[in-house]
This record gives sequence, structure tokens and C-alpha cells, in this order.
Amino acid sequence: MAAQAAKKFEELQPQGLKPLLLDLTGVDSISRSARAVFGSSRAALAVAVLGATPVDRVIANFLLGGDAPSFPTKYFTRVDEAVAWLGTYADV
Repeated sequence: MAAQAAKKFEELQPQGLKPLLLDLTGVDSISRSARAVFGSSRAALAVAVLGATPVDRVIANFLLGGDAPSFPTKYFTRVDEAVAWLGTYADV
């Protein structure tokens, strides 16, 4: 699923890198292979990871805890803050 989502994201933005909002709300787990797909992506300019619960934060820490991605990432609990942060990368 992670590889399919990454491919779809790349197809949706052929004119260059774009910011991405990744909503983890309701996700029960992320596999090591999904984390590897996320960390190896070269399509995102910046990624805001959104969650609402302590479990979401644990999953986000696992997701972001592998090899550091080549783009800025940050965890948020509020969508408006995540979108505002991503906006700082939109014109780069």
C-alpha cells in the first residue's frame, strides 16, 4: 500500500516536488517496509505528519525514526498548523 501511495503521489505532481500532508489518524500500524518507502521517497518537498492521539504520535515516531528522509518532516496534531507549515515550502 505504501509503494502504491508513493507512486500515485509522484504521478499527481509531475511538475516538481510538492509539500505533502500525511494523515495518520486511525492508522493501527506501519510496517518496516512502509517506513522504508517513506524514507526513500524523492517526490516530496516537505511532509507534515498529522495525528490526533498518543498512538498516532508513536506511529509517527516509528515512521520518522528510520533513516532521515531527504526532506523536512514535522509532526502536528492540528491540520491548520500542518497546512501553514507546509505553506512555507510551497513556493520553494
